Amino acid sequence: MLTALGGGAMVPVAMAVIGDVYAPQKRATAMGALGAIDTAGWVWGPLYGALLIRYLSWRWQFYLNIPLALLGMAAAWWALRDLPQPARRERIDWLGTAVLTICLLSLNIALLNSGDVSSAGGFANLAQPQTSNTGWLYGVAAVSFALFIWVERRASRESQRPTHDAQLTTPPLIDLTLFRRRNFTPAVLINFLVGGVLIIAMVNVPLVINVLEFDVETAALTSGYLLSGMTGAMAVTAYLGGRLTERFSYRLPTLLGLALCGLGLALMGGRWVVGTPYGEMAWQLIILGAGFGLVMAPVGTAVINAAPDTQRGIAASLVIVLRLMGMSVGLSALTAWGLRRFAILRVQITLPDLPLADPIYQQAIIDGLTQVTVRVLTETFLVSAAVATIALLVGLRLRRES
Repeated sequence: MLTALGGGAMVPVAMAVIGDVYAPQKRATAMGALGAIDTAGWVWGPLYGALLIRYLSWRWQFYLNIPLALLGMAAAWWALRDLPQPARRERIDWLGTAVLTICLLSLNIALLNSGDVSSAGGFANLAQPQTSNTGWLYGVAAVSFALFIWVERRASRESQRPTHDAQLTTPPLIDLTLFRRRNFTPAVLINFLVGGVLIIAMVNVPLVINVLEFDVETAALTSGYLLSGMTGAMAVTAYLGGRLTERFSYRLPTLLGLALCGLGLALMGGRWVVGTPYGEMAWQLIILGAGFGLVMAPVGTAVINAAPDTQRGIAASLVIVLRLMGMSVGLSALTAWGLRRFAILRVQITLPDLPLADPIYQQAIIDGLTQVTVRVLTETFLVSAAVATIALLVGLRLRRES
């Protein structure tokens, strides 16, 4: 939990620092570089951990991170030492923070409990009804969200009263007027939808390989290689997306990225079957990763540029929070769709008229379940392509800075 608290703060803080250090016209390239470095960590991190486990032990993943964290702290202190300090420190909206935390935690737990297909290892292991009751968690999330909106509106009204001392007034955690600012709402909505599409690719590709490969170690290595192609392409095109944003503004790189996402997912959904060569899977995942990378910089820059100076930090955090919530919603929707389709298609498997113990009959069951599972998983790619198309339509609302 402590690691998550620290790690979760780093990217939003870095995005806010970019907003403070760079002029609006130069932020996109810096945001692209940040996205490239962050995504490169997705490629290097699993390999780094695998090497430590292979040659040392799993404990070294934590031991070595201590000196690395200290070096990072020293580097950050040195790099940011000349930044101007705020004239005054605003009071923190602790009530709004607490209510929003309850809302996000309860919603995230409920979604993950209903979307645990990856840890179960496939839809066949989830064919039985779920025993956990998460309905009350959704209720808590809804009530706490409504309470959060009320708290924030009240705090906003209080902070705008001219009779109040600014030093004694607590500003809202999230100024809801942000969502009325130019480009803010379409950018965060695109980010949410991209999060949902991204998690489906990250979860379903290993599941497809697990179905096709009976050897666990071979499946893990193959999945790692394929996903490295996708994340590697993301790292490269994240920087390119920043450069394109500086030259053409937000809309062109966003639409191009989302079009590549839709194309990659459509190819995966339409062409992946049992027996598809891994080389073909790889170049389609590279197309998908290139699309994801192109979207990162223009969307993040649009959010940062839309927010006033005092709201850049919370705007940056909303980019990350909504992407993660999109991932949770996408994973839950993936499981709901997959279970429904798996239940329908499983009963349609044609089996030979042989005794149950006959090896041919047993192999027919295995082949049938493999075909059905791959079909269900590839259908979720097609659904994701439709979501990417919706995000593309939202991207048409992005406007050049006035």
